[in-house]
Amino acid sequence: MSRVNSHTHSFYKQQGFVLTIELILITTILIIGSIGGIVALRNALIKHQFQQQQQDIVIADSNDRLLGKMLSFDEHEAPLVAYVDRTVAAAPGEQVAANYRVLIGIRDDRFTTREPIYYDAPNCTGNPCIKSTSDENSDSIGLSGIRATGVVSYFNALQGGPNYAIGRSVDGIKGDLFRSTAMQCPATINEIQSRYVSQKVVTGSPCEEFSAATTEADSSCLTGVKFRGGGIGNSIPDVQPCEQCPTGLESQGDIFDNYVPEAEILLEDALASLRMVGVIPKVDVTLGEICCPTGTRLQDDDNVVNSIVFIAVKNVLNLLGIDITTNSLVVDTLNVLGIQEGVLNCVAEVNLQQAQSVPDNNDPTLNALESFTAPFKVKLNHSPAVASEQWYYIPPDGEGNNSGI
Repeated sequence: MSRVNSHTHSFYKQQGFVLTIELILITTILIIGSIGGIVALRNALIKHQFQQQQQDIVIADSNDRLLGKMLSFDEHEAPLVAYVDRTVAAAPGEQVAANYRVLIGIRDDRFTTREPIYYDAPNCTGNPCIKSTSDENSDSIGLSGIRATGVVSYFNALQGGPNYAIGRSVDGIKGDLFRSTAMQCPATINEIQSRYVSQKVVTGSPCEEFSAATTEADSSCLTGVKFRGGGIGNSIPDVQPCEQCPTGLESQGDIFDNYVPEAEILLEDALASLRMVGVIPKVDVTLGEICCPTGTRLQDDDNVVNSIVFIAVKNVLNLLGIDITTNSLVVDTLNVLGIQEGVLNCVAEVNLQQAQSVPDNNDPTLNALESFTAPFKVKLNHSPAVASEQWYYIPPDGEGNNSGI
């Protein structure tokens, strides 16, 4: 019995030993095969990545500091690089600050953006200001003078953050990066004297003189006249004020109403004086509407009241066939009252916000672009095409690259 048991025991031990060898062989084959496959896959992916990088366009400054990988070209074939601004404070209730992107054009000697920076002093000095995002009405006409080609960056608007633009740098050419703030520009659009349009193709600084474009307001709806009979006004029909501005024009009531009380007093004095010297009969004049083209507003200045009264008196006299500029009685009467010929103008409705310099992500004492030096260049890979067994190193790119944008 003991021999049988011993034989049986030996058989089971041998059977277990055979199974273990099989398992080792299978496992070895699988592991070695997997490692070989992973290595081959890794090699293929790395090779593909390097081959793809050979097609990428990387921009560097004169010291070979990388600005980043080109995303696209602008209309002048200047490469566009995405800058990531990490210096905006977190919004209330948010734990992490937003990292806003900015598209910056890279030319040989300067940076460019679609948006310009406005200044309240000549030569792009003084307070820097920038338009609000997606401001089609105020800048629909571009550098070409063609409507719908204006300097408006929709990329900035889509992020729901500040507006960005390249403004004047110390050297006046390379350009610094600015962003909008929540504060209004210290100057109105009428006080802006220059602007830095980095996208202009020009030798030297792209700073230019600037004054808000104006168009004469439509005053056809300004004056309603009712003649009260007697004297020279018997055959003159009454004029009713407009119920609304002509097509394509908008009422300026929100601005115009601020001047109406003062204008009505001066207008009544003018009409009474002209009536006393026998120039006009008794009339009732109603101030109606001043109309401006859509997207513009009545220019707000110290001459608005005088211009309103002059135009209203002129309209009354035109109905009577009297030239306001050649009738001596009229000229003398208006001069005594200090009423001079004036024009009401409409200006583009621009919401300017105060701009601030964007600090460097790593050094807040510098502007974001200050540490890069021109001339800028495309960093070329001069190595031959990648062979199946050869890899050629190409500098990495991406947001984490501290050596560039």
